[in-house]
Amino acid sequence: MISRSLRALWQHFLTDTLFRNSIYLMITTGIMGFFGFFFWIICTHIFTPNQIGLGTTLISAMSLISFISLLGFNTTLVRFLPSSQNRNNDINTGTLLVTGAAALIATIYVLVIPSITPTLDIVQQNFWYSALFVLMVTIATINSLTDSIFIAYRSAHFNLLTNGFITSSTKLVLPVVLASLGAYGVFASVGLASTIGVTAGFIILFFKFNYRPRLRIDISVLKKVFRYSFTNYLSNLINIIPTLILPIIIIDHLGAAAAGYYYLAFMIINLLYTVSGSVSQSLFAEGSYAESALYNLIKRSLIILVAIMVPAGLVLALFGPWVLNIFGKSYSAGGGDVIAILAIAAPAVAAYNLGNTILKIRQQMYSVFAISVVYSLAISGLTLYWVDKGLIWVAIAWTVGNAIAAIFAFIAIYTNRHAPTPVAISQ
Repeated sequence: MISRSLRALWQHFLTDTLFRNSIYLMITTGIMGFFGFFFWIICTHIFTPNQIGLGTTLISAMSLISFISLLGFNTTLVRFLPSSQNRNNDINTGTLLVTGAAALIATIYVLVIPSITPTLDIVQQNFWYSALFVLMVTIATINSLTDSIFIAYRSAHFNLLTNGFITSSTKLVLPVVLASLGAYGVFASVGLASTIGVTAGFIILFFKFNYRPRLRIDISVLKKVFRYSFTNYLSNLINIIPTLILPIIIIDHLGAAAAGYYYLAFMIINLLYTVSGSVSQSLFAEGSYAESALYNLIKRSLIILVAIMVPAGLVLALFGPWVLNIFGKSYSAGGGDVIAILAIAAPAVAAYNLGNTILKIRQQMYSVFAISVVYSLAISGLTLYWVDKGLIWVAIAWTVGNAIAAIFAFIAIYTNRHAPTPVAISQ
């Protein structure tokens, strides 16, 4: 009986691209987390706490600059590459624009940040440190774009290969090699690992998908995707506001310790949330190939989400406090109820991700933007209103905010269900 079920599951994995790519993306996240855990163990044994602090600050800056520099093309390429008649044109246009944005913003960071935070003057220590910072930030941004390209091609197993294995395993070796660089070595370990991963990604694109790079921005492509990309870009920036300001609100009202409890609880529960993110990304790609089958794709996505997230959410709600106890009793006492509420929030988070993805497939971009505003205002506003009641109310605000945004998303989907979808960018 078990053997027959496993064979059926394996056959489903082989034939259902939505299911297969969702699983590959989940596994990629899991392996990156696994290697990341050991990476930081190695770093803490090689570098001093002060060097770790400076290095992680630069890594955070790299992540934020990369996110800002994508200009919405990480979403645009997933939506339009499946139906494009000139994929090389679209990829080259997006890559060149994203590269230029990342290089510009990283250069500004190098020139400005030491005057704002003198402890980060390490990026101006010499020409090579500055140049390599700009280069590695730019490459990290391109890495995010190639991830989206593989998703668009229904080939998330290459995300697993490049990010899960090549980048993550390389990252384990580099701290030993770069130990003499101090804090910059912590940052460079992550940056150089991304460089190797990007190189592998472009080799795959070249040989597997017949990609041919060209230094040319196609203005016709840019005109056709501008509204879609720009709206996505603004929406993505608005969506990260709660992530950025919730820790600040918690520190101001409840203290640094409470912020630490919340951070660890959210870090653990985010492993659960990546399930809905992975399924939503796969749905996005599949729906871009065949919007006529969107209803069936949504049903299949819901089945995957329920099958994985419900039992996983229940486990984390019950045993999350015990997991936090590994970090210390104070973390379990301070964040135990928080992690339980955040686990209960999983269906609301999944519903928001799913609704947002359907809106992007349907190209209801004004709705995407409006609902991202609702999402950020609801979570941030409710947090400000409830935070003085205790940390658990921040988790409740997160839950309610996601639920409100999800409701508005599906209202927008329903009211525009008969509207035609605009044509693709390259015909």
